[in-house]
Amino acid sequence: MNLGGTVHINKKGFFVIFSLFLVVFYYLFSNKSVNKEDGQVNLGQLLAVAIKAAERGGKEVVGNKDNLLIESKGKTKEGANDSVTNADLRSHCVMLSSLKRNFPNLKIISEESKTVCDDSHYELETLDSSSTDDWVNAKDVTVWIDPLDATQEYTEKLYNYVTTMVCVAVNGEPVIGVIHKPFVPKTFWVWKGKSHNIDNIVGKDDSDKIKVIVSRSHSGKVKEVVKEKFADGKFEIIPAGGAGYKVLELVNGNADVYIHVTAIKKWDICAGNAILNGLGGRMVTEDKNLISYGDPTQVLNENGLIATLKREMSDKF
Repeated sequence: MNLGGTVHINKKGFFVIFSLFLVVFYYLFSNKSVNKEDGQVNLGQLLAVAIKAAERGGKEVVGNKDNLLIESKGKTKEGANDSVTNADLRSHCVMLSSLKRNFPNLKIISEESKTVCDDSHYELETLDSSSTDDWVNAKDVTVWIDPLDATQEYTEKLYNYVTTMVCVAVNGEPVIGVIHKPFVPKTFWVWKGKSHNIDNIVGKDDSDKIKVIVSRSHSGKVKEVVKEKFADGKFEIIPAGGAGYKVLELVNGNADVYIHVTAIKKWDICAGNAILNGLGGRMVTEDKNLISYGDPTQVLNENGLIATLKREMSDKF
């Protein structure tokens, strides 16, 4: 018996062994760029995935605009129709899947959280694992997503108002905001204290009128509030759709302050809050309190809001 013989492997056998090696290698090491260890997450990597998630959601929004199925979730307190479409739901599923696939342990709250998604599958992103100083405890992180902001305007084909948004809050503070305009397409993001991609931050406006941007559904109520603050009449009301759009109008210098006088959901405002915070602006309730995004069960901000890139502006209200 020759126990020292040579083992021969044909090309097919070699391919099978090599493939198994790759699978094992991928399983062992692919998650290490996302999770330093169970219970921790890298914010830089989360930002990268959040951007891709918002853009993937945006593709669903654009791709379904001519094949809409529209339902109503009821009426808002202002009497506006609270619509939901198949585009909202498809965007929700791809955004949630993209985030959950890469960060399975995070708390993620979406406007369409009740939706049952199929197994939309995205591979783990190839992420930069060189950053070592941006790790936080996953239990301190809350992610808010709005898969289609300005749904009513979307059904009216007012696409300029439409955005998809992702926000990352740490200990309740919004520190990463991503707002994607799918019909442009263009993505705006800010990571507070680290970086942003917004290069046309507004300077001083020479106009003597205060430009106040408000929701289309209740601009009259806000006008009464503004009249009380500016008795000289030097203000202009700009009705618009979508909280994400309104914040971008502040950033682009087309409005001075965004005012909302009724309740608003936190997935509508978290990304914009993070963007304003990161650029030196401010978003607070009508009674000047900061808005916390740490509790996933508290989805409603009931105290209105004042948002501006010019912090001194909020003191006038």
